[in-house]
Amino acid sequence: MNVSILGAGSTYGVFLVKWALQLKHNPETNREKVPIPPIGVVSYSNVAERNVNLVKEVLLDDISRMSSLAKMPQEQLVKDVHGYTNWREMLTKESPGLIIICSPLATHIPYMRELLSDFKVPHILCEPPLSSIQEMDALPKIIQLAKEKNVTLGVNQQYAILYDILKSVPINPEIATQKTHTFSDLLTGLEGLELTFITHGTSLWRRMEGVGEREILEDLGPHIYELIPPQLRSQKLQIRNVKKEGDNLFLNFVEYDILLGAVPVKITLGYHRKLKSMKILFKKEKKSYEFHISGTTNPETGEYTRWIEGKNYAYKFKHFLNTDLVKSSFISSLAGKPVAPAEEGIRSLEFIRALINR
Repeated sequence: MNVSILGAGSTYGVFLVKWALQLKHNPETNREKVPIPPIGVVSYSNVAERNVNLVKEVLLDDISRMSSLAKMPQEQLVKDVHGYTNWREMLTKESPGLIIICSPLATHIPYMRELLSDFKVPHILCEPPLSSIQEMDALPKIIQLAKEKNVTLGVNQQYAILYDILKSVPINPEIATQKTHTFSDLLTGLEGLELTFITHGTSLWRRMEGVGEREILEDLGPHIYELIPPQLRSQKLQIRNVKKEGDNLFLNFVEYDILLGAVPVKITLGYHRKLKSMKILFKKEKKSYEFHISGTTNPETGEYTRWIEGKNYAYKFKHFLNTDLVKSSFISSLAGKPVAPAEEGIRSLEFIRALINR
């Protein structure tokens, strides 16, 4: 199966080129053991020639630090990696079986519509969100068109699988038994939930252009939605308080105090030039179980992945994911079974819209 990444100027676009290349040359790094077709040509596009060349430079630098690929000659590694400035030319020449949309948000709806109408593509994976909030009412027709064309349409909401991966991991590994307290035990009977996602910000924000609540929510909201335990997502949403803070130079935050059913939930989203923070705090039985999630390299696999460390009553919980969440999502779409179908992408947008239209 040929794979094409449409708009690979983003960080995750480069990641996807990298993971496709690794799975092509080292199929054994598919640690989920999901049956996938062999990967052929990996192609990517960007509207600027400079960025097309830059993707390959970043890719080769990343590969040089990956133990599974570092010893292969670079010419051999990138022989089947093709860059384009015109994505339509790319699709015509490469005939991909999977297309991943990583282009700017405003292009998602028109690109999906054109891909479904004018190109024969069996699988499409779109970076979240599926569309802007203003255009989300067009998504049901897009999904219907995909069904009519027998196209698998998914959204790359990587954290959709995080809780499932962690469900059987003991909170305290030192006393792990068959009856031990596991991560999944925390997800039921919650008395409170706090979610924090602070990152370095979009290129738009870094250029000090206008970024407000909607832009932050569209960027980070789909991930936060997936970090809300599934049994809470279906509960009635009530918004109690919203706090905003920002100078558009060093930081921009928005903080929500909401109720999902009877459970109080605090969500903090935003950008900071130096600080990155991703935290989940579960409150249960008058105890606080806090988990910090960061990017790192798994010492056993040598791959970039997520490191999760417990605080407070979750102290001593330390866990490396054995593979990157973006890679896992990509593998699932190669198999034709996206971890988050397009309908899930709509639900995350509905949650975001409810926060804005309070």
